[in-house]
Amino acid sequence: MVAVFALGLGAAILSYRTEVHQITSDLRTRTLENQARELLEAVQVGRKGSLEVVPPVDWQQAYRGPGQQFVFTVFDATRRPVAWSANLSSPLPYIPVDSRDRLGPVEFIGAGAERRAIVAARGPQGATVLVGRRSMDRDELVDSLFEEGSEQLGVIVPFALLGLVLIWLISWWSLRPIARASHEAARVGPRRPDLRISPQGLPNEIQPLVEAVNGALDRLSRAYATERRLTADAAHELRTPLAVLNLRLQRAQLTGNIDWSAVERELAQMGRLVDQLLDLARKESLARERHTEELPVVNLSRVVREAAATVLPLLEASGRELDIDVPDSVQVRGNSDDLRDMVRNLLENAVLHGRGKVSARIESLEKGTDRVTIEVADEGTGVPAGQEEAVFQRFRRLNVDTPGSGLGLAIVRHVARSHGGDAHFLPGVGCVVVHLPAIASAGPQRHLATETAQPHD
Repeated sequence: MVAVFALGLGAAILSYRTEVHQITSDLRTRTLENQARELLEAVQVGRKGSLEVVPPVDWQQAYRGPGQQFVFTVFDATRRPVAWSANLSSPLPYIPVDSRDRLGPVEFIGAGAERRAIVAARGPQGATVLVGRRSMDRDELVDSLFEEGSEQLGVIVPFALLGLVLIWLISWWSLRPIARASHEAARVGPRRPDLRISPQGLPNEIQPLVEAVNGALDRLSRAYATERRLTADAAHELRTPLAVLNLRLQRAQLTGNIDWSAVERELAQMGRLVDQLLDLARKESLARERHTEELPVVNLSRVVREAAATVLPLLEASGRELDIDVPDSVQVRGNSDDLRDMVRNLLENAVLHGRGKVSARIESLEKGTDRVTIEVADEGTGVPAGQEEAVFQRFRRLNVDTPGSGLGLAIVRHVARSHGGDAHFLPGVGCVVVHLPAIASAGPQRHLATETAQPHD
């Protein structure tokens, strides 16, 4: 603002200087021409035909004394000088005037201090009037006029300084909310992740930026809280198997005998726990990076079949059956690997914690909705009443004697929600339902595909 103000002031001064130059270029001509017209009116013809000159009262003082700048000479029709100003020792030399014009152009005569600018005018009875003034240097005249006009700067400068002070005060006052917001943003950190920038008092143009920054801080805070919770949960869950393994190794050191099968089982449990933790962290990271509408289109039916194929060995080992009831093609937007892990965890949960036959089915585009439903069920009674939500928490196991790390259902719900859906248990039955947003299609034909895993003899 100060720069614009100074630029405007400089432009105004430059414009005034240019105008003074333009005025100066015409000043001499206009002054001499006006003087010539007034002298023409002062030329009178006497009774005997003689010419008489009575200068106007305003000009009489200008023609007296040798120090005056203005001079005149009047010639009769015979080019004989009949009158001249008192400050001339001799009349001016005659300068003819074109018969078509009343006034001639400005001409210069003499040299040095005696150099004069002359204008000739045609008067009555063939008379010619010459008026002139001593030549004044153009630059000196410009400087003189500029200095006279610059007296106005004595009024402009104080107001300009006052304007600068007001600019500073207004800028300081208007930027105070932004300075406060900067201090608030500087206080946000790992120790105070809940702090946010207050939009109170900020200009309307700044508030969208503050809202975007607060949104980014919210996302960072959630991610930071997730990482802290993941680290704490991992440390808590790994403490017990590590302690058990340590006791086994101490006993082996004392007795000289080691239960390798138990050691392998503990190591496998820890390995599975670490793998699931890393998988959950990767899924959470990818969910923060991409929105659901940015995910590619995948065939959910194929994903379910592929997940079922991976759990067939576990089904065979437990002597359980698996029924798959899916359409030929159901399209959703998502990450195929994450969706495959979700279905696999559902099937493993049904095998490890349920009873009887396991079934997986897809309902495409439910009536009145735009979602796809995946149901994975077994013939067990499901989870106790009131525990339907608790089992989706990390490391939550209703029966500590059963295998598993308590992360499978947490991964299922996270994948479902990161794809714009959700997962929940149906009360009273061993059935988990997952809802996902669907991509509307022409209603795929449904074919029953049943895979049964029987125990090997």
